[in-house]
Amino acid sequence: MTSLSRHLSLSLAISLICVFLFQSVLVGIEMRKLTEDGVVSRLEDDMEGILAALSVQAEQAPVIAWDHIPEIFMRPFSGHYFQLRQEQQAAIRSRSLWDIELDVYQNGIDHAVIGPKNQQLIILTRSFTLHGQHIVLSVAEDTSQLEATSLYFQKRLLMLSAGALLMLLIIQLWVIRRGLKPLIGLRNELQQLEAGEIEKLEQPVPTEIQPLVEEVNRLLMVMQQRLQRSRNAMGNLSHALKTPLTLMFQILERRQNDSECKQLIEQAQRIENHINKQLSRARTAGQTVGNTWPEPEQDLRDLISTLKKIYQQRININLQFTDIGSITADREDMMELIGNLIDNACKWAEQQVIITLHQQNGLHIVIEDDGPGMSLREQSLVLGRGIRMDESKQGHGLGLAIVSEIIEAYNGKLELGKSDKLGGLQVNVIFPSSMV
Repeated sequence: MTSLSRHLSLSLAISLICVFLFQSVLVGIEMRKLTEDGVVSRLEDDMEGILAALSVQAEQAPVIAWDHIPEIFMRPFSGHYFQLRQEQQAAIRSRSLWDIELDVYQNGIDHAVIGPKNQQLIILTRSFTLHGQHIVLSVAEDTSQLEATSLYFQKRLLMLSAGALLMLLIIQLWVIRRGLKPLIGLRNELQQLEAGEIEKLEQPVPTEIQPLVEEVNRLLMVMQQRLQRSRNAMGNLSHALKTPLTLMFQILERRQNDSECKQLIEQAQRIENHINKQLSRARTAGQTVGNTWPEPEQDLRDLISTLKKIYQQRININLQFTDIGSITADREDMMELIGNLIDNACKWAEQQVIITLHQQNGLHIVIEDDGPGMSLREQSLVLGRGIRMDESKQGHGLGLAIVSEIIEAYNGKLELGKSDKLGGLQVNVIFPSSMV
């Protein structure tokens, strides 16, 4: 997606460049027009002066009083010229033309005419009838110096415009960045929200973005409320179903000699397993924005203390916790995941269980026991179908299947193998680096 800052900067830069280019072209055209208007005005004045010095008699050649002609028309190739033509008479030329004769032009103004010494001329031509004689008078002026001056001015204007454009682009970039600064703060808050450091967005933002921030905060609140209601409902449902199931087990176990009762017990156990599995899945929050586990080490030590009481100190549980602060995950999910794994390890262990949490390209949770371990086929069956390999113990079955679902919700990975330290089962849980 295109950067908003880049898009605004590029759009405004193109607009400013177009404005300055249009301004430069317009100024150049206007300068040329003003220059030509000034030259034409002088040519008209020169033409009136020449006409005033002209004497025309009937059926006689025109006579010019040269002492009334401006000096500039007397210097050779001075850049100011005139030429007078009369029917069947030789043309009268200013001495500045020397021996060069101008072409015949129609009434009006002729631009960019190449004159003596490759001078660029503007020629004004008028026709007159004096004392019955038809006279055509052309007055010319060299505009080479004016064109050079105009070009120099346009170059200076272009350089000044480029400097002004650069300054405006810098100011524009500063204004855009200053205007988008609240969005940068909002982005940082979103990252903090994802990491679980804050619970809602509080960054002051412009009025146009405020409704978006309010909607995000509302959605966060709704998600948390729905998750909590779901967990409460699942907990109530769990208690409501377990009581009648327990009663059913007690009644059916008294009649275990009956083959049909054994089948009923098996089906009831399947129902219980499915209920536990679906309740666990419903309680899993997954990677919800804003979830965090602030004190994992303390919570795990409390959990281990409870498990030691349950197993009456028969199992030595050792926790190795290094270089991990808070974890970006739901506390209940992580406690259920690790609790299931430790509980399974304790049920199968002979004397010792080791729990290791460390950070290495992500969050690693390793749980090892000194029990009998599992074959590759047994590992595949346990993870794939959630069955137990020993019906006498509630372990390595549904608990691991629930663990797999929680790990999947956090885009993690579950691996089973043999412990090099203790010789029993080793469970490796690997979560992405975004969680630590």
